[in-house]
Amino acid sequence: MSTDERTLALVAAGGLDIDDRRILNRLAELVERADPVPPGLIESIGMALTIEAMHAEVAELHLVGEPALAVRADETSIEAGTITFTTDVLTVMISVHAEAGRVRVDGWAAPAGELSVELHQGGDVASTTSDVDGRFSFSDIERGPARLVLRRPSDPTVPIVTPQIEL
Repeated sequence: MSTDERTLALVAAGGLDIDDRRILNRLAELVERADPVPPGLIESIGMALTIEAMHAEVAELHLVGEPALAVRADETSIEAGTITFTTDVLTVMISVHAEAGRVRVDGWAAPAGELSVELHQGGDVASTTSDVDGRFSFSDIERGPARLVLRRPSDPTVPIVTPQIEL
């Protein structure tokens, strides 16, 4: 039952009158204006719940390279040329290259072998398959938050999911 349906039910049952409803609606507007839901939060929660439901292997993030190559854009993001993700069963290294306002992502997975690789950005998913050496790439990708989901042919029901990064 939605909030509006619950409110209407209370009004119909005599628990709330029209003035109460106006006050609650105004309160909801003030809360939304003062403390809105952060952009991307709902999608991040959905992805977290999906990962939990799938019992996925979540990769750990490691930045690779000299500190001079990493530039802090704000308090929460770091731009880096090469990033490594590790799990007990797979290590994935990606290199991000700017291309006219968009990016190209080149990746390598070890141990080598074919993998199904997805790049998730919001509701968009780009898919590819790595070659036998574990190499894959995505080109002409928009800048923004993204994560990789990799599946091994030996165990496709347990995906390896990277933390979200900013491309």
